[in-house]
Amino acid sequence: MLNTTMEALMAGSDTKGDLARAWLQEFVEAGLQPSAVDEFVRTVDDEILAAIPVLAGDASLAEELHASTREHWRNFLVSLGGEHRLALPPAAVALSLSIARRNHDISVLLKVYRVANRVVFRYVAEHTTADTLPPSLPRDEALLALWLRAERWIDESIERLVEHYTRERASLVEGAQARRAEMIEALVAGAAPSAESERLLGHRFALWQTAFVLSAPPHDDEGVPLFDLSLRVCQELGLPRPLTTLAGSRELWGWVATPEEPRLALDGIEELLAKTGIHLALGASGQGPGAFRLSHVQAVAAQRIGLRAPALCHPYADVELVSLVGDGELAREMVRRTLGPLLTGAKGDEMLRTTVLAYLRSGQSFDAAAEGLFVHPNTVRYRIARAEDQLGHRIAPHAATLEVCLAWLDVYGDAALS
Repeated sequence: MLNTTMEALMAGSDTKGDLARAWLQEFVEAGLQPSAVDEFVRTVDDEILAAIPVLAGDASLAEELHASTREHWRNFLVSLGGEHRLALPPAAVALSLSIARRNHDISVLLKVYRVANRVVFRYVAEHTTADTLPPSLPRDEALLALWLRAERWIDESIERLVEHYTRERASLVEGAQARRAEMIEALVAGAAPSAESERLLGHRFALWQTAFVLSAPPHDDEGVPLFDLSLRVCQELGLPRPLTTLAGSRELWGWVATPEEPRLALDGIEELLAKTGIHLALGASGQGPGAFRLSHVQAVAAQRIGLRAPALCHPYADVELVSLVGDGELAREMVRRTLGPLLTGAKGDEMLRTTVLAYLRSGQSFDAAAEGLFVHPNTVRYRIARAEDQLGHRIAPHAATLEVCLAWLDVYGDAALS
């Protein structure tokens, strides 16, 4: 059976062991010669840079690669004189950290060592020939012993360097997220967007701004993937990728920048919202930096309504009056007092309320209200007359109060008056 470790190959006290130790010493001394080290580094790094363009195109990373390869090789050769003990070079750690800080994938780091692995094996094979070995030292034993030691060195280096890379990436991500969150918090508080905030957030503030808030249901215990859902919502609405930040375990704030004012077909996301139980609140779209904050404030106001209302989607434009009135005791009392005759529970009450609200929102136009309700204008006239009879007064003089109360009831529902 072949000896398969460096220690076994060199441990013997016989002539073969002496010859093996002498050969290994010569191998190490020859390899440590400055010219030999330079040649090794050039050979290894040329292949690494040819295989990894992102390193070849970065002069600073290429220099760090040269330093890492040089220190690795010298440390490895020195270690061959005794038991295996990895001496991870600082330059190798520095290279792994730089790869992480450049936002390169970990595959870049792993590929460096995969290529190096191949070149080192070729080097070892070329330097364990019959011409370089003592006659009594079989080439296969020497080659296997050297290669196993080199392979172990590379494997352990990769394991340690992956830890350095992973810790650095986690630290960078955490730091970047913290800076993003702080920047967004400042903008929401009223800070003016700047070139720095645009660069850090990757968001164009000069475009049209549309803010939204996604809220998970309070009974959700599994954790809804709000970020993934925000991407799906924007995709369904034909919007670009949003700028997002988590505002809590069940709440996500988002902003979309578009060259033109978006036209949102909200019917297209009803199924998604119903399936997930997520509530979507939308601020009004506005152009320019100031709209970033204003649209967000509106979205938050619409979201507060969503916490009490049964619907799963609330654009601020549809609930602006209701948000200003609030849902306190005085608001409920006003709705009861104003709409009392239309809250009897009779079969036609809901139809009359819907018609009056459509009539008021259309600017008191029978034709426009009829178009929105898909009925004949005379039907609208008839229902308006019935509503006025039940209310005991004409609608026009009380239009503002009636519209607010009907809108409030439309958002919160009858149950909110109980």
